[in-house]
Amino acid sequence: MFGFVTPSLSSLSDAEQARYKAVYCGLCRALGRQTGQRTRLVLSYDMVLLALVLGSMDEAVECEGAARCPMHPLEPRPYVTSVSIEYAADMTVALAYHKCFDDWRDDRNVKARLAASALDGPYAKVRTRRPRQCAAAESAMAAIADVERRGLAAVQGEPACLDEAANLFGALMGELFVCEDGFFASDLRRFGARLGKFVYVMDAVVDLDDDRANGSYNPLAHTTLTAEAMREYLGVLAHLAADAFERLPLERDVHVMRSVLYGGMWQGYQKKRQDGGASVASEQEGSRGDGPL
Repeated sequence: MFGFVTPSLSSLSDAEQARYKAVYCGLCRALGRQTGQRTRLVLSYDMVLLALVLGSMDEAVECEGAARCPMHPLEPRPYVTSVSIEYAADMTVALAYHKCFDDWRDDRNVKARLAASALDGPYAKVRTRRPRQCAAAESAMAAIADVERRGLAAVQGEPACLDEAANLFGALMGELFVCEDGFFASDLRRFGARLGKFVYVMDAVVDLDDDRANGSYNPLAHTTLTAEAMREYLGVLAHLAADAFERLPLERDVHVMRSVLYGGMWQGYQKKRQDGGASVASEQEGSRGDGPL
């Protein structure tokens, strides 16, 4: 999910940081076990939130352990495993596979094309286990590609395709947040959809300067929106995602997840702002250090 769904570690206690890292390590081990060791290379913080949300809602039984790995060969690292973490591992592969193809389509990035080819086999395994989610991903990414093709022909003005593409990606994420249809499936879809829309728009805002410089596709390339207006729009989307999150019947790790939604998701934006990115730093903002909300 573009690397924005990360925790604000400074807001977490030592125990909470250890808990988050244990889930992260469990996700890494699940990737290697379920889809092959090379898929551990697509590990990211993004799908840890999915594992935490689903595990919190059903209080999935977890198994704890500690082990060395290629990244940490000297000292055993604590990890946890559960059905929620195993599911998040499958969704990690599915998203990585489609993101690689999206990068290839947008920028003709050869590395992305090679990475997608390397994920063919692992993705086929995931598709066998999770046909509904993978079918939703394939349909949504095809629709987004069509929207982006139309966006390439856009003239100067408001990016009419931004909301359309963001809503499609949001719907995709909503489907991935539902492991199995149940009583709270609609609530999970709502949260996933709102989170996904925020992530799509945030990615466009943060990458806008670089994409303009490189001639890469960006749905905001022709926008007349000010940096302040884009920031306010992101704030609205973040609020909607947080509202959907707070309505979920969560039982554990709530503060850890809130550190993602209320702080961590803005870290990429803040870094771009500190670096002087024109798309996120308006004249009105100047050099203030206040947050985006």
